[in-house]
Amino acid sequence: MGSLQVRLFLTYLFIIAVTLGLAMLSLFLMLGGYRDSITYGNLETLGPFVRTQVGISAPDVIESREPDDTVPLGADVLLNILGLREDAEDERLRTVTALAVIDSNGEVLPDAWAGPLPLGEATTVDITAPGDLATTSDISPRRCELDIPDGPALLCVAMPLRGLDGEEAFGPDAVGLVVATPAAGMGEVLGELTPRLLFAGLIGLAAALILGFLLSQSVAAPLRNIARAARNVGRGNYRQRVPVTGPREVRELAANFNRMTGEVQNSQQTLRDFLANISHELKTPLTSIRGFSDALIDGTIDDPDGIRQSARIINDESGRVLRLVEELLDLSRIESGQISMRRETLHLDEIFEHLSALFSLRCEEANVRFEVSNTTATPIEGDFDRLEQVLNNLLDNAFRHTPEGGLVRLTARDLHDGAVQVMVSDNGVGIPPEDLPHLFDRFYRAYNNRNGSRSGHGLGLAISREIVRAHGGEIWATSEPNRGTTFIFTLPIADRAGDRASVL
Repeated sequence: MGSLQVRLFLTYLFIIAVTLGLAMLSLFLMLGGYRDSITYGNLETLGPFVRTQVGISAPDVIESREPDDTVPLGADVLLNILGLREDAEDERLRTVTALAVIDSNGEVLPDAWAGPLPLGEATTVDITAPGDLATTSDISPRRCELDIPDGPALLCVAMPLRGLDGEEAFGPDAVGLVVATPAAGMGEVLGELTPRLLFAGLIGLAAALILGFLLSQSVAAPLRNIARAARNVGRGNYRQRVPVTGPREVRELAANFNRMTGEVQNSQQTLRDFLANISHELKTPLTSIRGFSDALIDGTIDDPDGIRQSARIINDESGRVLRLVEELLDLSRIESGQISMRRETLHLDEIFEHLSALFSLRCEEANVRFEVSNTTATPIEGDFDRLEQVLNNLLDNAFRHTPEGGLVRLTARDLHDGAVQVMVSDNGVGIPPEDLPHLFDRFYRAYNNRNGSRSGHGLGLAISREIVRAHGGEIWATSEPNRGTTFIFTLPIADRAGDRASVL
């Protein structure tokens, strides 16, 4: 019972069983009409036979009657027919309950009745246009009903007497012969239907078993594939993918599973690249530190100038390692949410003025113009130091990639969707198109066309992206070869930032 397929299969069988039960109940409720159909079918078969027997028996009864016979002639003929039931070879006569003759108004003639119950006064047969029996040449049985006072209603068929030998035995008003019998019993109906119902039920059960198995398999098989793939992913096989088949919900689950394994695979690849990159970044300065420290220890470098030079290299390289470790810790804390951004109302003019003063000396040294333009007075909400760190990283990159006599711009403007856009642009050599999608990846360093190398640790832009996202904004870059690069990021205005913080 723990298997989903077994549960689905049993559920389908239960639904089918309930459906068949309701169908059988509905069938029993409709058996009344079916019983009448069976009875009328038997009467329509028996009626012509009884009519023939009346034509044969009437002349014999007329010829053999005694003068003192008190039984009406017509009744005597009909009783003679019913008397044949006990010794007749044809079993059909034994199903007859009553025989009667009616006039053109559909009334049973008192002298022409034979049955187990006494005939009441003015007993009428319910039949359409009984008068037509006197003139029609169609001897086919017509369906009717015979109501006997203080007795059960009988189903009957009526046929014309016209053309039979001895029809005069029933009198001049007789127009039709009626053969009546009660409706078929429930046992007779069930005996008629049971073999057919059993055959249909067996076919339905076989079809239900096959369809139930196929339907449960169509749901359970994709789920088993997903479960098997999940176990493989747990063992480290991140390339697992499952077919997107089955019902819509199962297909969505399979698609989401494939998407998840793809993300996990990418994350694992990113982790491997991260370990490889940081190992490479640490290996170079640590090698230098060890080499020069070994040289100092074993006396290979013993002159004062060499010792000072070695100490300076060791100091520079250790500072490089320390900065790398601090950047890594900073990025990790921001991504994990361990560092929370201060929420204070700021104006970009304050940050821009501070940066203008900070980079003024560098502009003179690099012979690069630095223009600051702020067309927005809209306040933002954020962390002054962290936003300054973002702009400091972007401006440092811009100055490093801008040639002498070039121009670096820092601008800001309002957007229509309740945000402020900040741009840092230069007119340097630009960034190759293949580098643009990876600028904000960890340890990715764009190619520097000015000196033909890749500089930096490749963590500054990754940290900047996380800081901007923590403020509820986005950052991206555009570049044209030999025309410069522009870094753009957005920040929500103070009210929007507050709303976003309350939602988060």
